[in-house]
Amino acid sequence: MMEAKLIVLAVVNSLLSAFGSFMNLVVAFVIVNNRNLQKGLNLLILSLCVADFMNCAISQPIYVYAVLNLGETSLTFMKTFTMVAVITLHASTMNLLAMTIHRMRALSRPFSYLFLSRQQVVIAVTLVWVMSVLVGVFFATDTGKLVAAYFHLAMTLAWIAGYVGLFCLVKRHRAKIVALEGSPTTQLQTASLEYESESVKTSAILVASSLICFFPDIVLDFMGRADESRMDWGFTILFLSSSLNPCLIIWRSHQFQAVLTKMVRDIRQWQGFQR
Repeated sequence: MMEAKLIVLAVVNSLLSAFGSFMNLVVAFVIVNNRNLQKGLNLLILSLCVADFMNCAISQPIYVYAVLNLGETSLTFMKTFTMVAVITLHASTMNLLAMTIHRMRALSRPFSYLFLSRQQVVIAVTLVWVMSVLVGVFFATDTGKLVAAYFHLAMTLAWIAGYVGLFCLVKRHRAKIVALEGSPTTQLQTASLEYESESVKTSAILVASSLICFFPDIVLDFMGRADESRMDWGFTILFLSSSLNPCLIIWRSHQFQAVLTKMVRDIRQWQGFQR
């Protein structure tokens, strides 16, 4: 029975690893090959895809190996795997945090264009990855494990409060536009606010999806059973968020869909021409 369970875990994670790696590469490829998408929030999405790709292409295969060789792997191997997994998982959540902060800045002035220079994006992404490594290394230690659950719970509550505040901001700005109905700028302000509102919804869906995947681990961490559950099924649920994120990005973005459809059409035309 135990062997069958381990085989199921290995097969499920192998499929998720292949699917998630492919989907994150697709989203990253679309951004890298389209200059119109290489700005603001999309560059943070690119960083998120890199983090999720590392989860799917590096951490998840190592987890599959560990599951299939449970009891035979050394303590050093398990500690190294845990550290790598914690770093890549936190890289994903830190990128989502950066996206949330970007939405907060944008909604603080919804009727003006929020331009992020390449230098600002590079600084933001560098901070995200440095913090991810530091947090991952710290939480892999015995001391870090004692505070990890409280940190993750605080982060979860802050996220929820942040998005409640963001949606309240959208509602407040919409009321201001209604009050100014008939103004020459009303139509432009409405279009700008709708764009920001949709961006907030996309970020909220990505964060909500990740929180659903991470919440069982937070609860079990408070119960002192996180390490045990992660090697059983916990890591499978944690890694699932990295396969879902690119699907949600494509689903929510009409711009991504249009560019991706055009790329697929061009590839088919090129293949037909080659024949």
